[in-house]
Amino acid sequence: MIIKIIKYFLSFLREIHLYESKKNKKKISFRNFKFFKYRKFDSIKNEKLKKYVKFEKKKNRFNNNQTLLALFFKKDLVCVGWMYLGQKWHISEIDYKIDIKNKILLYDFFTFKKFRNRGFYSKILILIKNIETKKIFLIYCLSTNKASKKGIENSNFELLKKIRK
Repeated sequence: MIIKIIKYFLSFLREIHLYESKKNKKKISFRNFKFFKYRKFDSIKNEKLKKYVKFEKKKNRFNNNQTLLALFFKKDLVCVGWMYLGQKWHISEIDYKIDIKNKILLYDFFTFKKFRNRGFYSKILILIKNIETKKIFLIYCLSTNKASKKGIENSNFELLKKIRK
């Protein structure tokens, strides 16, 4: 109960930056990088990726029309994130709902410690924009998360708006 109250009050102090981008005009690829999408937990073959999903208790996301995205450099798992196709999305950091009809929402990205500060976050975002779609990509981060903002902006996403509760 106390944790819920603390989260509620923190949601008034936080600000989210919402970015958008269209798909790449031409397909972009990077040497030694592979990008994978997983729509079911059972389709994941990489043990490190399976452990990550289980440990973070994110296995249920597959049931809610969410897709796991993974970037591999050579054979190492470098970065993971999630993609959602739907009508509305609840941004839990500020307890706010946004309309995402006809858009693809990207969220909850994580770069493994060994691979941080090497531009891999930007690379996965660029490769995601190769997905064949006419929809616009949305991604958000906390205004205080400088590393995420830099990676998002380096992958040609543009600030759409700043949102506070």
